[in-house]
Amino acid sequence: MSNGNGNDPEYKLEYNDISLNELFADDKMRRMVVDLQRHWLTEYHQSRQKGLEDLTKMLHEEFRLDMDKVRQDLMAQFKQELDATKVDLEQKHEEILQQEIAKLVEKQKKELAAAKKKQWCWNCDKEAMYHCCWNTAYCSVNCQQTHWQNHRKFCRRKKPSNGAPARATAPAAVVSSNENME
Repeated sequence: MSNGNGNDPEYKLEYNDISLNELFADDKMRRMVVDLQRHWLTEYHQSRQKGLEDLTKMLHEEFRLDMDKVRQDLMAQFKQELDATKVDLEQKHEEILQQEIAKLVEKQKKELAAAKKKQWCWNCDKEAMYHCCWNTAYCSVNCQQTHWQNHRKFCRRKKPSNGAPARATAPAAVVSSNENME
C-alpha cells in the first residue's frame, strides 16, 4: 500500500510542520519534565519541612539553654543581693545590739551606784533605815533584835563612858535620814 515516495499517510502525519512522533516525543518529554518537577517539588517540600523541623528543634534547644542561663544568672544575682542584704542586716543588728548593751551597761552602772549609796539590812537584805554601828544597819527593830545575839560580840558602838556596866540587851535603833547616808 505504500507508494514508496514516503508520503504515505499511515507512516507520517504532519500537523503544522510537526510530526506525530515528534508530538509523542514532546509529550513524553513533557511528562518526564513534569514528573521530574513534581519529584523535585516533593523532595524540596520534604527537605524544607525537615529543615524547618531541625531549625525549630535547634531554636527551641537554644531558647531552652538561654532560659537556663538567664535563670542561673538571675539566681546568682539574687543570691548576691540576698547575701549583701544579709550582711547589711547583720551589721545593723550588731550595731543595735551594741547600742542596747551600752544603754544597759549605763543603766546598770547608775543602779549599782544608787544601790551602793544605800545601806542594806544585815538580817534580811532590805533597805536599811536603822543603824547600829559603822557597818551594821537594819530595816526594822525586829531585824536588829533578831541579829543582836550574833552582832553584839563584834559591835563597835561606843560603850557608856560613865563606868556603868554594859547591858546585855540590844541598843535602841538609831533612825537615820537619807541626807545623812549620802
